[in-house]
Parts: sequence; C-alpha cells; structure tokens
Amino acid sequence: MKTFQSNLSLWAIAALLAGGSLTACAQATTGSTAATSTASDPAKATLLTPLQQSVTKIKKLVATGDPDFDYSFQAKLHAQGVQDLLKQEIQSGKDTALIKMAKTMLPTVDADVTLLDGTMRQLKPTRPNQAYTQAQGRNIEAMSLKLQQTGSSDKLTSNLDKNFSTLLMDQRQDAIDMATTYLKYGNNATLKTYAQGLIDKSTQQIAQIKATIK
Repeated sequence: MKTFQSNLSLWAIAALLAGGSLTACAQATTGSTAATSTASDPAKATLLTPLQQSVTKIKKLVATGDPDFDYSFQAKLHAQGVQDLLKQEIQSGKDTALIKMAKTMLPTVDADVTLLDGTMRQLKPTRPNQAYTQAQGRNIEAMSLKLQQTGSSDKLTSNLDKNFSTLLMDQRQDAIDMATTYLKYGNNATLKTYAQGLIDKSTQQIAQIKATIK
C-alpha cells in the first residue's frame, strides 16, 4: 500500500513538472509565432527593424563614463533610428496626417544628427561619472526590452500607419528619458540646449500623435 501511495506521489510530481514544461513550451511557441509574424509582415518589420538596429548600436558603444561624450554618441544613434522610421512612413504610409507629420519632423531630425555629429567630434572624455553610466544604461536596457516585447506581442498590427504611431510615441518617450538623464549630469552647453529642446519637441509630438489617432 505504501509503495502504491509512493508511486501516486511520484506520478503527481511528474504530472506537475510535465504541466510546467508544457506551459513553458506553449509560451515559447506563442512568442516564437509572434516574432515570426512580425518578421514576415512588412507593416511591422520595416518600422521595427531600424529602431532595433539603432538600439543595438547604442548598446554596443563602449561607455567612457563622460556624460557629454557618451550622450553625444548615444543621442546621434537614437536620432538616426527615428530618421529611418520617418522615411519609412513617408515612403509607405497612407495616412495623410501622419505622412505630413513625418515630413515636418524629418528636416529637424536631420539637423539634430548634423549638430550631434559636429559636437561629438569636438569632445574628449575627461570626467567619468559612474552614476550617469548606470542611469543611462538602465534607459537603454528598457528601450531594448520594450522593442523586444513590442515585436513579440500583438501591439503591432498589419496597419503600417498605426504601427508608425505606436513606435514613434515610444521612441519619442525614450528620447525624453535619455535627455532627462543627461541633463542631470551633463555640462556641455550645446548638448544641454539640444537635450532640453528635444524634451520639449518630443512632448509636443507625442501629444500631436495622440490627437491624430483619436
């Protein structure tokens, strides 16, 4: 009788483990299916890919710890990501209001990239600040995770214009977070002016997108 009860206990444990494995497999399969769907749908992939590439490049940067030097590189790569996003909407979008917004934003972003490129060439890392590196590192990891979750969920649809709105709002909020962190630690006057202006512009742009998609 004890042997039978012991076997029942072992079977129960095995069933629980099997159930957990099946759940994990189901979750993995669901995530894999969503990722495959994103990769095969141009309305998602053409917008998501340039942003993912931008964040990947930012993560690969070797931090010096100098807020001015590091932010100039980080902000430039981040701005290049939104450049590509805007160009995709202009090229493939159908919503006239969103296309107009993208066309209005693009020259400003182009100018930002030029400004950042010129500024970073004048800088040399001189004052490492671990607090900045850690804070900005958290922002970058959050950006990366957000894009991964967006790509593996049903947040994006087969409507390119809606996906553009979703991704642009997230990208603008990420820009605000990075700029806000820089302003706490940065010293360069040009970059501080850029960062504050970016916060103001991005806040307005998010409000504009929300009003457009109502």
